[in-house]
Amino acid sequence: MKRKCERWAVLVLVALLTLTGCDRGAAPLSAESLQIRINLLCTTCDDFLRCERTLDAGRDEVYRLYRLREKSFWAQIATIWDYLVQWVQRKTSDKRPLTIYETDGNQKRVVLEEGQARVDMVAGLITLPDSSIDMRSAEWRTPTGELQGRCTTLKRRDGYAWMRSLLGRELPKAGSAAQGAQ
Repeated sequence: MKRKCERWAVLVLVALLTLTGCDRGAAPLSAESLQIRINLLCTTCDDFLRCERTLDAGRDEVYRLYRLREKSFWAQIATIWDYLVQWVQRKTSDKRPLTIYETDGNQKRVVLEEGQARVDMVAGLITLPDSSIDMRSAEWRTPTGELQGRCTTLKRRDGYAWMRSLLGRELPKAGSAAQGAQ
């Protein structure tokens, strides 16, 4: 029995040493070097990116809003696996459901309801159906690579407030939930 346990321990040790020598893949860019930050392992997060064309600079209410939506249930399950095996293989890219909105100052509208965004943390690039965003410089480029503007990350609360205003609903007041509970 003791000899069997020793063999098992040696086998596990050899396997662990072999895995530590494996290439985990290219390292992702450090978060400190990015102006646009997306957490690849947060499957229930919505990320909002506000992009303004250089031609529209100074016009605060003319921009495009990209909403990288939370993943489906099964995609969330797959990401749990990604999280568990990170010590063997880093997660450096991901695909997220996408909705595109825009406002021209007077009217907010949906441009694309069901799309897909690809986030590549090694290249520092978010690829969208109509453009791409450099996560290091926040430059917003056309599919042919021409600079068209810059993007910023909205706080989630601001993104949800924008969505509610599109739907004609106000955000709940901070005290109203407490008053309703009384």
